[in-house]
Amino acid sequence: MLKTIFENSPIPTFVIGRDHKIIYWNRALEKLSGIMAKEVVGSEDHWRAFYREYRPVMADLIVDERQSEIPFWYPGKYNKSKLIEDAYEATDFFPELEGGGKWLRFTVSALRDSAGAIMAAVETLEDVTDRKLAGDALRESEKMYRALSITDALTGLYNSRYFYDQLRSEIERADRYHHPLSLLLLDIDDFKDFNDTYGHLEGDEVLVRLGEVIRNCLRKTDSAYRYGGEEFTVAMPETTGDAATILAERIRKEFENEKFYPLGGGKAVHKTVSIGVTQYISQEELRMFLKRTDSNMYRAKGQGKNRVFCRT
Repeated sequence: MLKTIFENSPIPTFVIGRDHKIIYWNRALEKLSGIMAKEVVGSEDHWRAFYREYRPVMADLIVDERQSEIPFWYPGKYNKSKLIEDAYEATDFFPELEGGGKWLRFTVSALRDSAGAIMAAVETLEDVTDRKLAGDALRESEKMYRALSITDALTGLYNSRYFYDQLRSEIERADRYHHPLSLLLLDIDDFKDFNDTYGHLEGDEVLVRLGEVIRNCLRKTDSAYRYGGEEFTVAMPETTGDAATILAERIRKEFENEKFYPLGGGKAVHKTVSIGVTQYISQEELRMFLKRTDSNMYRAKGQGKNRVFCRT
C-alpha cells in the first residue's frame, strides 16, 4: 500500500534508507528528473538528478543525523518545518534539470521505526520555477514602477516629491548625529528668454544637459533633483557650506562651458546658472532651510547671475 501511495502520488518523491540506497523513486520524479526508477532504485545515485558532481542532498544529511551541516549546503535557503518534527524545507535552483534548470521547493523528513530510530528519509519536491520567475518579474516591475515614480522623466534626476522625503530624512540624520548638511538650489539664467527665442524643445535640451552636468559632478553621497521648471537642487550630507560651494562652482563652470546649437540659431549659444548654497542649522525647520537656500540663489541672480552665493 505504501508503495502504491508513493508511485501514484503527483508529488515527485524519493526515499533512501540508512545506507543511502534508493528505496522508492516515483513516476512524478521520473518525469521531473528524466531518470527512470529502474535506473536508480537500489543505488546511491539520487544526487545525479540534481547535481553534476557528487554532493549530499538533504535526505542524506537527515538519515545520517547531520542536520548541523544543512546551513553549509543550503545557506539562507532552508527552514525547519513548523508542521513536522525532524523535517526541513528549502528552495533552490538546480541547473542540471531539463530545460535549462528548475527552481525546486523540497521537504525532507525522517522516517523512524517503533523505537524512534531513523530508518529512512523521504524527500518530496515541487517545481516552483514559474512561480519563482513570476515573483521575480513582479518584484522587478515594482522596482521599476518605484523608480519611475520618483524620477523626473526629462532629466533622469529625482523629482521634487522625492526631494522632500529625502531632505526630511537627511535633516533628521544631521540632527541625530550632529553632522553637517548643505543644500544647493540652481536656476538657469534667462531661461524664459531662451524658450521664447528658440522654442520649448530646445529649452528641454538645456534642462537635460544641466541634469547631466550636475550628475557628473556629484559625489556618491550627494543626490540631485529637478525641483521644478528650470530649478534644480542638490542635497549634500556630511558637507559644510564651504565644501558645498566648491562643488557648486564646479557645476557652474562646467555648465557655462556647454555649447548649444538651437535650430535656427546658426551659432553656438552658452547658458549659465545661478546657484544658492546654504548649510543647515541644527533643529531648523525644513521650510526655513529651503527659504534661506532660495534667498541665496536670488542673491546670486541679483549680483549679476552666473555665480554662486553662499551665506549660512
